[in-house]
Amino acid sequence: MLRVSVATCLLVAGTVLALASPARLEKGIVPSGPAKGAVERWFTAGSGPICSDARGAQGPCDLGRALAFRTFYDAGGTNALVFALYSRAVGNSVTRAVAQFRRAGQDWTVVRPVTGVYGEGPDSLSFEGGRATFTMNALMPGDALCCLTGKQRYTLDLATGAVTAGPKTASQVSPSSGKRSFAPRPEGYEGATYTHNGSEVLVDERAGIIRYQVPKASIRIAVSKGTVLFRGTFAASGEVTGTAYVFKAGCEPAPYAVSGRSDGSTIILKGIAPRRDPNSCAVTGTTASGAHTILRFDEHPGDF
Repeated sequence: MLRVSVATCLLVAGTVLALASPARLEKGIVPSGPAKGAVERWFTAGSGPICSDARGAQGPCDLGRALAFRTFYDAGGTNALVFALYSRAVGNSVTRAVAQFRRAGQDWTVVRPVTGVYGEGPDSLSFEGGRATFTMNALMPGDALCCLTGKQRYTLDLATGAVTAGPKTASQVSPSSGKRSFAPRPEGYEGATYTHNGSEVLVDERAGIIRYQVPKASIRIAVSKGTVLFRGTFAASGEVTGTAYVFKAGCEPAPYAVSGRSDGSTIILKGIAPRRDPNSCAVTGTTASGAHTILRFDEHPGDF
């Protein structure tokens, strides 16, 4: 599941740090600081993040896909961790990627990809004893991928690239109202990427909207990028209620009530769907067994 992915880019140089040292943060929509050139090469050369075009073809990303870079440099100028936020597909879905870098002489180079880091952030980071430590906003059960309510502390071994994750701690949930208290929306965010019946969709739980991002070829005569498939409410308990739509080329969308649950990585909605006349736009009845009576959405791998 924003199931996220999530992928985060960490750049690390050097392996021995004796004392705790708060990192210097530089951030922007392009890489910055001494490691700028190495970060740009990693992001665009195909050895790092992979992006896809409107047809689904995959290849190296370009800097136009980047939404933000956070670069943390240690006091000695030999270590840097860079958290890159970017759009993997054409549109506004948000993904993170992770890699480790090292400075040798005047040159910065990629050491290895780093796995096992999830979530949003961090806002601060420190180096100590050959390790980097930082805290991410974490996905809790029932969370919207846009709006994470937990915290999780990570430790990265600068020599091996091994990541140790601490326990998640929850916050910002209001059980009295049953509504989720959302964290600030990341810049550029319009939804987490899910798949649905071969199409790519964006799920924005805060707004209560699921819209098509990359419709599969067989339905493009009826829907296009941005077409709203569901509009409703995502509750803190994981319950989802609202209105879904059945589409037919040349016809107005046919609405129907649906309800179900989200577990943070999979959404399943059920309802009695409209049945159309095969030769017109007329809705002639309903069905409890057609293809539209059960809607399943699965988090795109890699958002979180």
